[in-house]
Amino acid sequence: MKQNHKNMEPDVLPPREKVNWENALLIFFAVLTGLMLAIALPNLIDTSQFSGIFKVGLLALGASIISYSVNKIAITKGAELFSKGFIIAGVVSIISILAVGIGLFTSTYAGLTLTDTEQLRLQKHGIAYSQYIGVRNSKAAQAARTLPVVRSINRELSDKARCEIRHSCVSGRGNGGRGTISKILEVMAGRANSVSVQLEAGEIARQVSLKSLNKLIAQYQDILANSEINIWKKRAHLQKIDAKINQEISTLDESIPIVFLRSYANELEDGIVISNRPITTKRLNSLLNKNGRSLNAVLDSIEKSDLKRPEFPTRTGVSDTFAYLLFFAPLSALTAVIEIIMPISIWIYTWISLLWEIYRKEQLRQNNVTELRNAATRKTTNTRGGK
Repeated sequence: MKQNHKNMEPDVLPPREKVNWENALLIFFAVLTGLMLAIALPNLIDTSQFSGIFKVGLLALGASIISYSVNKIAITKGAELFSKGFIIAGVVSIISILAVGIGLFTSTYAGLTLTDTEQLRLQKHGIAYSQYIGVRNSKAAQAARTLPVVRSINRELSDKARCEIRHSCVSGRGNGGRGTISKILEVMAGRANSVSVQLEAGEIARQVSLKSLNKLIAQYQDILANSEINIWKKRAHLQKIDAKINQEISTLDESIPIVFLRSYANELEDGIVISNRPITTKRLNSLLNKNGRSLNAVLDSIEKSDLKRPEFPTRTGVSDTFAYLLFFAPLSALTAVIEIIMPISIWIYTWISLLWEIYRKEQLRQNNVTELRNAATRKTTNTRGGK
């Protein structure tokens, strides 16, 4: 029996199914999240052994699954229920997206910026130490201005001692000779000389310490700028240099003993008392007080500094990376977009689409009701006209 080809329907392709862009985007960003986390985690977890590599792989895979699952449920279920008036569903879905997104953002951003943050913190420490060394050296250099004053005191006391021996110009008694006053002046001149010698040695030590500090700071910066050295190996080298810098700074601080000089200046101002010799005591103390005030005036002119010695930074942790959030603004913004903003954006657009669908259905229903009412009205009118 022949078939009637005219009555047969032509073969046609079934209508092509629309791509579910929501699901495709969720899968894409879930995979991207896992890849980013796989890159970031080695900076947070030791991967020198297989167990560390396994942890990274497991966490990255788990993050992708969690990201997709939570976002998928929140968008397909939460947004739909929220569009129908179930408020708690919308609140829970947004909170779940934020919880997962913030957790992934924190670990991904921290891992991606950890080594760079460590580099920046070590660099900041080096700059702080350079500034601190400059301040300490400036203070030591200012303190070195006391050396000419102490030398002047030494010369004046020595001259007065010789004058006393020759002409009794301080005591005013007799025509010279070695007596109590000349011996006191010689002792005071000898003390001033020993202080000046100590200051001269301190100035030499200051210059030597400054040269050593400059070399150590240069070594610090050279190691920090060496891109061939792992950041954690850099840290170990820089910590050793930091210890040497601390030692040299202590030497620099001790090179000009300001506390000792202040004590010596106060000692001169306090003067001495010679029993039963009030006039001589007054003359001698007038000389000593004048020199003590001169030395104190120089010490008072030294600038005081409250700058604390920088402490070597602790090893960078996750929380430290967020102090540089603005410095890594492009990276942090991109990570936030992938982990947080995109899922919420898809949720919002899905919710808006569902509201639009509900609105269209409601409009269609109202139109149908109106048409039925109009048809019923026309039928009633026609029936009455026929009668």
